[in-house]
Amino acid sequence: MNQSGSQQLLELLVDLPIQTKDRIILFYELLVAENQKQNLTRLISPEDFKNGHLVDVLELLKTGWMNESVVDLGSGCGVPGLLAALIEPREWVLVESEKRKADFLARAVQELGLDHLVKVKAERLESYLKTQATDMIVARAVGSVEKIYSWIFKCSTWNKLVLLKGPGWEVEWQEFQKGRFKGALSLVDVHSYTTSSGARERKIIKLVRNSSHLNSKNLNVPRGTKN
Repeated sequence: MNQSGSQQLLELLVDLPIQTKDRIILFYELLVAENQKQNLTRLISPEDFKNGHLVDVLELLKTGWMNESVVDLGSGCGVPGLLAALIEPREWVLVESEKRKADFLARAVQELGLDHLVKVKAERLESYLKTQATDMIVARAVGSVEKIYSWIFKCSTWNKLVLLKGPGWEVEWQEFQKGRFKGALSLVDVHSYTTSSGARERKIIKLVRNSSHLNSKNLNVPRGTKN
C-alpha cells in the first residue's frame, strides 16, 4: 500500500474524530489494494476518494433519512453502504450481483470488523426482495430512477428509494413522471450539496412508492410479509 496516499487522505479528514479517521483509512487501503486486481473505482487518489466517495456518504448520513436497516443496491466498491457503516454504525445489506465485487465486499466487512452489522448478498436486488423485506433502498450510480424501479416494482417488500444524483436529476425525474410508471413514486425530499467550491451541485433524492399503484397480481410477496 502507498503509505503517502494514506497520509494524504488523513490530512484531508480534518473534521472527523480520530477513531473514524482510522477506520476510513483502513477502508481506503483495502480499496486501493483491491483496485489493482479489479476495476472497482476510478476515484482512487486521496482527494478523489474524499470528494467523490466520502463526501457523498457524509451528506447521506446528514439527511437523517436512514433507518435501522438499509439496502445498498449495486454496492460495488462499498459506497455508500460499507463506508457509511464505518462512520455511523447501522445495519446495512450490500447487494452486489457481480461476484468478484461481492467477494471483495465480504472480505472487507470481515477485515473492518463489521460482520455484526453489514451483510453482503451476491445476487440481484429483485431476487433478494423476493424473500427479504426492507424499508429503504439506497442507490448511487446504478441507473436512472425508471431503470431501477423497473427491476423492483413487482416486489412489495420495500417502501422508500433514496438516490444519489448529479445535476441532471430534474430531467430524469420529469421523464419518469411521463413514462410507463407515472404516479408510482412520490418525491418526498431533496438534499443538495457540493463537494468543494465551484463544484457542480449534487443531490440526494428521497422517493416513496404510492400504494395505489401496487398490483397484488404482479407482486412477489414472500411468506410472512405484509403488503
